[in-house]
Amino acid sequence: MYDFPEVQDSTLKLLAALVDALTSCGEVVHAETPDGSVHEKLMEMWCSNDTALSQSCGLPFVEDLNAFVDVIGTFLWTDVSDARGRYQTVIVVREALGISSIADVRGLRPVVSNTQSLSGWCSLGVALSEVTTEPSFVQPFTQSGGHAKSLQMLQDNEADIASIDSATFRLLSRHRPELANGVRVIGYGPLVPATPIIVSKSFAVDADELYRVVSGVFGRSDLRASLADIGISGFVRLANSDYDGVMDLVKIAEVVLPRK
Repeated sequence: MYDFPEVQDSTLKLLAALVDALTSCGEVVHAETPDGSVHEKLMEMWCSNDTALSQSCGLPFVEDLNAFVDVIGTFLWTDVSDARGRYQTVIVVREALGISSIADVRGLRPVVSNTQSLSGWCSLGVALSEVTTEPSFVQPFTQSGGHAKSLQMLQDNEADIASIDSATFRLLSRHRPELANGVRVIGYGPLVPATPIIVSKSFAVDADELYRVVSGVFGRSDLRASLADIGISGFVRLANSDYDGVMDLVKIAEVVLPRK
């Protein structure tokens, strides 16, 4: 989900190590990288019995995927996650607006990555709900198709406010500072479990055993530099139930940023 070209070499090394870990369980697997910009393609992959291990967004997991997959854990993101694998998005606005608080965003133009995004849509709605219950408090949102595209829309004065996944914002601030410069962080989304690592319910390996072999990857000294390059500091065990609260957040977000 964070396969930026700037860190692709490191991502490929991590993928190869995960393939080795699953192979050690007696399974024949290989890495595939579908088009992450097309949500329907991702859903097709996540629901497939042929998919062993993947990473999804938390919102599609609770709304659609939990019948097909189970959560085994989540990455710990450096300077972003807490010890339990939870994090908050950053709420950003165009710095030229001179706004420093979510309470001051009335009338602004929101952009969301897509309406299936816990970080891009739901977290923004929940953050806005702290100051309003009015759907008209901000203008109708537009969808960009991705966090980097949302930041570009802010840069191009095509939108004013967005919620950006914190791991993405950290990567883009380092590798594409032109997207992060000129925007101001004015708040944070709710504390939620980070993007889950999921396993197909049809996969033969027990989830606890799978967690054991996958977590071993993140302790490998030969991957230390690659993990640091991506911004991953570890891996923590999570279960399906850790995402139970997401649907309550969706109900809150729907009031201020209705999807339909």
